[in-house]
Amino acid sequence: MVTNKTASKQDEQEIIELWDRSVTATHDFLTQEDKETMREEIPGLFQFVDLRLWYDEDRLVGFSGRKENSLEMLFIEPKYMGQGYGTAILQELVSHYGITLVDVNEQNPAGKKFYFKNGFRIYDRSSVDGQNRPYPLLHLTNS
Repeated sequence: MVTNKTASKQDEQEIIELWDRSVTATHDFLTQEDKETMREEIPGLFQFVDLRLWYDEDRLVGFSGRKENSLEMLFIEPKYMGQGYGTAILQELVSHYGITLVDVNEQNPAGKKFYFKNGFRIYDRSSVDGQNRPYPLLHLTNS
């Protein structure tokens, strides 16, 4: 159903645009200022993760970023949400890349539901996100 390839520097703009559409669809709790700041920060994170583009045939459906066994980012193109692509990508990441950890914003009910449905459970909570912004994170594991 889905295939992937390692992202390159040339894919960066397309990834940022997909991120923006995905966050707009799913992260309505973010302030516009924080969203703009995050958009500027995202490219700097790419070098620290195994960044993959996910396709259904020739259609880009999402991207992921993994660091060791931690899923650092997973974003799906909004028009493909709810069609099983996120689950297929996550299952591939778990089975072939050893993902056992992921963080999800506490204020993101769809994200929480998605990870819980896929066998993840809460093992810890932070009152702020990784950049000390007031967006609590739930730390999840499937092990």
